[in-house]
Amino acid sequence: MKAHDWDELYRAHGPMVWATVCRVLNDHADALDCCQEVFLEAFRQARDRPVDDWPSLLKWLSVRRAIDGLRRRKREHALGRPGGDAMEVVPSRELSSESVELQELMACLTTELAALPARQAEAFWLRSVEQMSYAEIAVQMQTDTNAVGVLIHRARQTLCQSLSAFAPSPTPAQVQP
Repeated sequence: MKAHDWDELYRAHGPMVWATVCRVLNDHADALDCCQEVFLEAFRQARDRPVDDWPSLLKWLSVRRAIDGLRRRKREHALGRPGGDAMEVVPSRELSSESVELQELMACLTTELAALPARQAEAFWLRSVEQMSYAEIAVQMQTDTNAVGVLIHRARQTLCQSLSAFAPSPTPAQVQP
């Protein structure tokens, strides 16, 4: 088993982990907790298997733990507990209507992401937001690229249906008589 310099790993990859969990959770306190969980799980996984690609492993763990956080938030909200609210959009006079609409879309996306099966949500976010390749995702999820494609396809289908209110209206040229 190879010894790892955890301080160096944290210095090198901590900002990427932080940015990833913040994109998913959009909550400072939840992101802090999630970052700790990510590095703890990385420590545990490094004991069990060799790690060839730390950035990919940490990004996958970040998305995985952050989606778990979204699910926890959704359960707490359903139980009426404080702090369980989904992302709130607070419009500001300084924000354009496009910015407010984007915030609303992201709030709905994270809510719907929490409703997806875990592996679909992870694969979708890693590909669509974190821009990881199918091969990188397959390695981290311990599956093959075809299975990753199926997970992403199913997630997109579900999200397209649930987020259809955000779809742009067809232009007159797109409407068939």
